[in-house]
Amino acid sequence: MPQNLILIIIIKLIKKKPLKKNIVKKTIILTLLIANIYLILGCNFNQNKEIIAEQRIGELSRIVLINTSSEPSFKFITDLESKSTMPKWAPDKSNFAYISVNNNKKNLWISDSKGTQLEVVNYNDREISNFEWAPNSKEIAVEFIENSDEGNIFLYSLSLKSFLPITRPEKNAKLGSWSPDSEWIVYNIDDSIYLSNPKGVNEIFITKGKEPKWSPNGEYLIFNRIENEIQSLWIYKNIDKVVKNTGKNVKDTDYFGEVLHESEKVNISEYEWAYGGNKILYINNHENNKEIYILDVKSKDIERLTNNKVDENNIVWSEKYRSILFISNAHNNSDIYQMKPDGSSQEIILNSKDSFASLDW
Repeated sequence: MPQNLILIIIIKLIKKKPLKKNIVKKTIILTLLIANIYLILGCNFNQNKEIIAEQRIGELSRIVLINTSSEPSFKFITDLESKSTMPKWAPDKSNFAYISVNNNKKNLWISDSKGTQLEVVNYNDREISNFEWAPNSKEIAVEFIENSDEGNIFLYSLSLKSFLPITRPEKNAKLGSWSPDSEWIVYNIDDSIYLSNPKGVNEIFITKGKEPKWSPNGEYLIFNRIENEIQSLWIYKNIDKVVKNTGKNVKDTDYFGEVLHESEKVNISEYEWAYGGNKILYINNHENNKEIYILDVKSKDIERLTNNKVDENNIVWSEKYRSILFISNAHNNSDIYQMKPDGSSQEIILNSKDSFASLDW
């Protein structure tokens, strides 16, 4: 509905004298409301859904930007002269970052949203192994390969282009994720999970486990534990209260988390938060068949979303689009698929002879 047509309707309504003023006002408000809904839906319908992905060709890989708004189109960000992996959007989608291997050394690269302005992030020529964007999109937690002289997790500021150490030199930490307010980072050292405020000095032991991920609502941590070569999924509740009570005299607790699958046989290979922290997407590799499931945190109800004899991986939840992106080997290639949160409307986004990995949108 064009804006000038909306104005004409409103003017005509005002000029109709027989109508009472309150009726005219209500009609105008209703017309504007309908127009706004139309405009919002129109914007969402026409908005590009750009996927950043790692495209693998043989032993090599490159970063590609995929526009899925109409017919899928590619933009190659890197070439095949170097191996580029792990692309991740900044939460505000203004930039993305990835790891590129040059001369057998891994470096972090940051690009604008169109892939036209690229810069390398370097600290004392150290080699990077992982990174995570802060929710504020202004900072990146960077994990370097272990060095005996200094810690291996640092805070990088995009505006200052500077590094701030987070972990101690004698510890080899594995990066987990950020708190939703960008104030805390969670990571594990060996099989112990810690919280740290990057611009402060606190380091708080939470529990035993690995690969912790903070929920978007700030209330939970999910992590894994491995027993008898089987990886199970655990949750630590009320992590926000632990942060709130930092520095206060509180009683020691004997709570160290709880397992999410009490009776089911699982071997979890991947997991991501969904619905703002109310549900968890995960891949169960039980019986050597990787399938996608979703679990409700409070009720612990589980829904199976895929059911086939091939592997699914690289699950990505979109809070904006309320949908799931994943890779499936359904046709002997690692193709990109999309589906709704209940597993319906599964559709292939790209049907390519090449394989894809490390998706984000």
